[in-house]
Amino acid sequence: MNQPQFSGIYPAIVSPVGDDGKVLEVPLRKMVAHLAHTPIQGVYVGGGTGEGVLLPVSVRKRILEIVIDELSNMQQSRDRKLQVIAHIGAAEAQNTEDLAFHAATIGSDAISAIPPMYYQYGRQRICSYYRWISELTDVPLIVYAAAQSSIQFSSDMVQELASYPLIKGLKFTGYNFFELLEISQIIPSDFSLLNGGDEVLLFGLLAGAHGGIGATYSVMPNRFCSLYQSYLSGDFEAAREQQIVINKVIRTLISHQVIDGVKCMLTHLGFPVGHSVFPNESLGDDQERKLLKDLEAIGWREICK
Repeated sequence: MNQPQFSGIYPAIVSPVGDDGKVLEVPLRKMVAHLAHTPIQGVYVGGGTGEGVLLPVSVRKRILEIVIDELSNMQQSRDRKLQVIAHIGAAEAQNTEDLAFHAATIGSDAISAIPPMYYQYGRQRICSYYRWISELTDVPLIVYAAAQSSIQFSSDMVQELASYPLIKGLKFTGYNFFELLEISQIIPSDFSLLNGGDEVLLFGLLAGAHGGIGATYSVMPNRFCSLYQSYLSGDFEAAREQQIVINKVIRTLISHQVIDGVKCMLTHLGFPVGHSVFPNESLGDDQERKLLKDLEAIGWREICK
């Protein structure tokens, strides 16, 4: 029986971009190299955490090129290849097409895309859109069922999407685990379900997900990998305890600002990745000090080891 091609822990990495709009290459490479030395399965580039839809196409391409190049350089001394999933969703179909071709050309293991933006689309139009993307290249497509899109990816809709030859996965970001469980029952054996809510990874796994993609995985990769391995070994109490510890950090970030909070944490862990992309909110100096104080109160550095 075929197995899902994508399973395990995939940090959704931030996009290190300076105030001048240029990629901060050195900290990006350093962050990717650090993650590559943890038990993760791969990385997700240019998604919501990576603020991809706010960045110029040229910058999105450059970030992906650096990530793939850095992992390629490290591969020479590693016994396994880390997978790269490139998010190519954009407001303009032409940009999505351009990014898809680029991702396939430089060696991405998969592409992924949010639903089309702003306008309201029915089920068949959404399915047609993803079929169009899947036929642009010969690399697998992972549909990004983002909760922010307000589109209900029901089990029958996912069943149709999974029937298209190169649609090989779904990133499920939401809390409807009843629907996720239903989806897990009707997909092909080689179709990957990846949980999208960091704070509910364990629940996603119990509902049938094969792994997860998340914003805080970058600062707690070992914690998430430990949770995942505990789940695989059937030690659900240990997995539950890891989720509880992880959620202390997530709860603190939610009370401040998640994306820039993650960037702040990464900076203080030795990876100066800059701030959020405008118009996303960046923490001011006082807000950053308050975040760090709250993180210190829960012993964040020990949690993030």
